[in-house]
Amino acid sequence: MKADLHCHTVLSDGAMDIDQLLHYAKRIHLDYIAIADHESTHSIPAALELGKELDLNVIPAAEINAKHKETDINVHLLCYYPADTKRLQKHIDKDLQSLSDSVVRSYQSLMDKYPITMEQLYDAARQSTGIYYTHIMQVLSSMGYTGHPIGKLHNKLFRSGGPHKFSTKFMDAKDAVKLIRSCGGVVVLAHPGQYQNPMLMEMMIEDHMLDGIELNHPRNDEKTMDQIRTLCKEHDLFMTGGTDFHGLYTKTPYPLGSFLCPQEGLERLIDAGKKANEAFYAKKQSKNISDM
Repeated sequence: MKADLHCHTVLSDGAMDIDQLLHYAKRIHLDYIAIADHESTHSIPAALELGKELDLNVIPAAEINAKHKETDINVHLLCYYPADTKRLQKHIDKDLQSLSDSVVRSYQSLMDKYPITMEQLYDAARQSTGIYYTHIMQVLSSMGYTGHPIGKLHNKLFRSGGPHKFSTKFMDAKDAVKLIRSCGGVVVLAHPGQYQNPMLMEMMIEDHMLDGIELNHPRNDEKTMDQIRTLCKEHDLFMTGGTDFHGLYTKTPYPLGSFLCPQEGLERLIDAGKKANEAFYAKKQSKNISDM
């Protein structure tokens, strides 16, 4: 079974809308797909409905940014199968607004050097649930300042510690994990190779923060993948995979389906999602009965 479990749409910082992405997935014969937009569950209802029409299995998902305080690393948590998306979205809306505010501040800091307007930024972000750095790059690309939206100019402007990059305050990672699980979701650590800290995974596992780890991903090198395999075997975690597809918003081109979820990992994720949802609804029913 072919499964790409890490994709993004125009609802966050991707280039394709849900309809385009799912039809594309069907054309390349994917069996499963997960749209994991940043700080957004808004794709889930439409994706599930269209998936049924196309006979394509859609796994509901979202990608949530959080701060791992012990290492001071901004980690990305893939939340799969959230049952209470309304409550989940209510909490991550605060971080989405914080991120959007940081991006707007970055955009404003560029206006003296680049003759751009706020109207152009809002127009670029009109389909999204927030404002992302890709929207700034969309404006700069359309104005001819670069032919590569995610390339040298993007790195120059928005590298960590750069003059146009402002910090965003995200929720604590432990709180994010509790939130995901309380909403009936399953927690997977996204692209560990990005964090460049070999101890991060072990620390999060020791704190019982993970159900799985993303193995197949463009930013995981072989050393990182070997560590993931070892840790998952030792601690009985499952391994997932995905292309982290953004369409044209990528430094290195990877078409949808370039990185897939291992078959065993897919089966275990589906099972974990089913059990997490069952536990969520059982707890909810029990609470409703006790409130009578």
